[in-house]
Amino acid sequence: MPIPEIHTPRLWLRPFALTDVRRVEELAGHADVAAGSVLIPHPYPRGLAARWIESHEGAWRENRALILAVCRAEEGVIGSISLLMEEQRQHQHLKLTGLLGYWLGRPYWGQGLMTEAARALIEFGFCELGLDRIEAQHLPHNLASGRVMRKSGLCYQDQIIETMPDGRSIPLYRYCLDYPDWLASQ
Repeated sequence: MPIPEIHTPRLWLRPFALTDVRRVEELAGHADVAAGSVLIPHPYPRGLAARWIESHEGAWRENRALILAVCRAEEGVIGSISLLMEEQRQHQHLKLTGLLGYWLGRPYWGQGLMTEAARALIEFGFCELGLDRIEAQHLPHNLASGRVMRKSGLCYQDQIIETMPDGRSIPLYRYCLDYPDWLASQ
């Protein structure tokens, strides 16, 4: 099955293409965008966007991740949104969990665009992917990301410490939303 597309009133969530490489490098490479993310390096290395985009189809085919470009008709790609999927054991049951992640180009902040994209992807995750739970995490200083999570229906759960591959330990605020709670809010 091909990577899906999702339409909202203002946005088109679609698979990335290699023609998006320069736009990803430009937007994700901004210092403010990288500062709000655990995974985006700054400066953004040349070639990283192409390798990242090339990995998306395999991740989708293997049911590991759905990674989509957030686009507006006028500007094209303005950000990225994803669900990284894994099975987790919770109280004697296996639950399929999606870890929601996103970034948005600096010129598009404060317009409700990421909340719109997140709500659409959350609905897709529950209704089409059969997820039992969606979680998201943000750095303590990235309060705007926490607002997106709350406006998208996720609830604060706790603070965790994540150990990065380079050995650094970083605090993250974790939010979650279970399918029955999402369904009740619809």
